[in-house]
Amino acid sequence: MNAKKTTSLLFVALFAASAFSSCSFLGGDSESSVKTDAVTLWSAENTISYMIDDEIPANAALDLSMEALKGETESIQLMITAKEDVSAFNVTVGDLVSSENKTISSKNIEIFAEKYIETKKPSVENPRTANMYVGFYPDALIPIDRCVKKKENKIQSGNNQGIWFNVNVPEDAASGDYEAKVTLTVNGEETEIPLKLHVYNVNMPEEMHNVNSFGLWYHYIKYGEGDKITEDTYSDYYWYLANKRITPAYIPFEGCDLGIAYCPNDTDAYAAALVEYANNGIVSGYALPCNPVTAKGEEYSIIDEDMLVQLLTSMANKNIALRENGDTATDLFKKAYIYAGNIIDEPRDEQAEQVKLCDKAIIDAKNQVKDLLNAYPDLQESLVALKHVVTITPKVTESLFEGDDTTGGIQTWCPYISEFHSQNFLDWTQERLESTGRMNGEDFWWYNCVEPENPFPSYQLDDNLISTRVMEWMKYDYNISGHIYWSVNFWYKCLSFSGGGKYTIRDIWNDPNTFEKANGDGHLIYPGSAYALKTPISTLRLESIREGNEDYEYLWLFEQKLAQLNEEKGTSYDCDKILESFYSRLYDGVVPKTDTNEFKAVRSEVLQLLDKLYNDLDGAVESLNKIK
Repeated sequence: MNAKKTTSLLFVALFAASAFSSCSFLGGDSESSVKTDAVTLWSAENTISYMIDDEIPANAALDLSMEALKGETESIQLMITAKEDVSAFNVTVGDLVSSENKTISSKNIEIFAEKYIETKKPSVENPRTANMYVGFYPDALIPIDRCVKKKENKIQSGNNQGIWFNVNVPEDAASGDYEAKVTLTVNGEETEIPLKLHVYNVNMPEEMHNVNSFGLWYHYIKYGEGDKITEDTYSDYYWYLANKRITPAYIPFEGCDLGIAYCPNDTDAYAAALVEYANNGIVSGYALPCNPVTAKGEEYSIIDEDMLVQLLTSMANKNIALRENGDTATDLFKKAYIYAGNIIDEPRDEQAEQVKLCDKAIIDAKNQVKDLLNAYPDLQESLVALKHVVTITPKVTESLFEGDDTTGGIQTWCPYISEFHSQNFLDWTQERLESTGRMNGEDFWWYNCVEPENPFPSYQLDDNLISTRVMEWMKYDYNISGHIYWSVNFWYKCLSFSGGGKYTIRDIWNDPNTFEKANGDGHLIYPGSAYALKTPISTLRLESIREGNEDYEYLWLFEQKLAQLNEEKGTSYDCDKILESFYSRLYDGVVPKTDTNEFKAVRSEVLQLLDKLYNDLDGAVESLNKIK
């Protein structure tokens, strides 16, 4: 036991109180922690991670209860604390059966053993809302059968072992209360535990409304999977992430430099490949690859306008051909955006002219192509509205990058998440949103890349897991249109940035540091080949991001249905004010609160309101009138 932990019992108790409350909607009381000869069993919500040697909280309970929409994936953790050495454990689960005898097959339930990764230095020396103790944190989620096959299903006396459940609720599942039997086998002794699920009579949208652009570095996959990877490997990785509502920035495409996203020579083939992604609802967007070219009379590079025109022309021609063949739904431009991180990533003040020239090249390219779409005004509108996203750091002078369609400038601003904690910055963003210098206005995304760090939201291994979840509520609140994250699979180690950078191979199972600090930053997945899998291995952090993206859809659904209620009932409920009553319980500015009990309560209240908006409008009015 880490001696430092004994000085922070209040912190542990805070999380314990939140993590083990019963699900109020289900109406069942939590069982106290269950003890067998070899282990103590308790449960934890999916918003908290317990270190391998954390003490069992004083009020720990065993309550595997969840609530979810149809078409949603919901998670919970079973915690096992060994009282003696465990030589072998296994977990199985049966079908979920409702009181009306409806069934959700056990095939929809994934079971993972949490693999613990050692940190040797905290991500932040003086964190404000997380302990960040040095030691072993749960991160990789190993399918239980692979854990057993590799004989990693052992627990040392005094240690914890987390078991993570993902319940994939079918879109056509009947609403109501379900229960399944979880069987835990420890040293040959079986214990049965109920797994409960309430399904609301509301469907998760098939199409994502939360754009995220996560760097999947295809050329780095080999550093984890070995040299025998194929183009199918790239596709497997892409769709693995997309199916978790996390969209890689670039589509996998043969012949395209997948590392820094150079535009392929065969732009017609690339445009044809985009059709699949344009029509899949779980794909929130895709970056168009751009080539650099030296600016006239300058030493720096800008976006190659001629090559971009070629790509946009190929997309236009492909879309026209689809329309002429009766496809009125496909729009190749609607999800597209440009993020030329290989040319102008985090530009400094002295790069302001370079940024403007890049943007002007995009504007001019769109203008050269748009007349091809005169017969299809919806496609033309999507092309003209194509976003140009530029990441900016707190060190830049924003005014230097302001511009219009004549001069060029930043059209979609993408600062660190932490910038939105400042009221002055919020006021400035509002000014830019109201600016009339652009035909299609300006826009805001945000990003994280090592920074910001605790107490602001991060994806760092030793930060509070809840921060990855609350981040998506903030995004909806602040009207952030998209999110850039630099890499999910940077399985290298950066030793130095000087002289073009110095890098080396890293054993990611034993070294969580992509850089000197920031545990886990830059890798949210592990190579699947270590467990004979063709897909990557997920993490608690990746699943938490997925959960947050699903939460975002609750808020989108709520706004749509509230507008419908106002129209049908003649009411005038203000969506922003109502949601603010929930937001204020989850974060201050962009600093997440760490009360997981309060988060669980907020989420449940929003789900119940949604259910009433869909199925009981009079009940919805009654509930809304109670919100202050």
